[in-house]
Amino acid sequence: MNADFYILRLSQNAKTIESLVSGLCDEQINWKSAPEQWSISHIVYHLWRTEEKDFRSRLEKTLRDPQEEWTPLSPQEMRLEQIGDDNNLEKYLQNFLDEREKSIAWLKTLESPNLENTHQHQQMKLSAGDLLASWLSHDFLHIKQIARVHYDYINQISQPFKTDYAGKWT
Repeated sequence: MNADFYILRLSQNAKTIESLVSGLCDEQINWKSAPEQWSISHIVYHLWRTEEKDFRSRLEKTLRDPQEEWTPLSPQEMRLEQIGDDNNLEKYLQNFLDEREKSIAWLKTLESPNLENTHQHQQMKLSAGDLLASWLSHDFLHIKQIARVHYDYINQISQPFKTDYAGKWT
């Protein structure tokens, strides 16, 4: 596993996420395609909290001592709707970017990390390599989610006009 690839992608993804969510109006920041869906604000909040409390911390512990218990994550602190504060996208984004910067700096200090170190988490075994790959995949899942919110928003505000000429979302 080429750690430099993951470090570069995690760094570039932070810029991609920043670009995708910057310069939006309040309506678009908080818009949801359905009540149970996440807004852009929800997604960025989740990315911040995950960056702060999940991947970096758990990877660090798994590399240091795979037997060390992970700090439990409460669903309430990972999901914005539990907090009810939708109008702080700029704060959430800056906090995410700051945490990602810390993550990148930490990852760059690793010298020959043992990515085979494995931690037993609930019913699954996760290696440090699994965590690193999942961290990057998590970014792309939420980049896709942000793009979908933009796509759905455009389709709604463009009514009665259609976006079929652009192609279908698959």
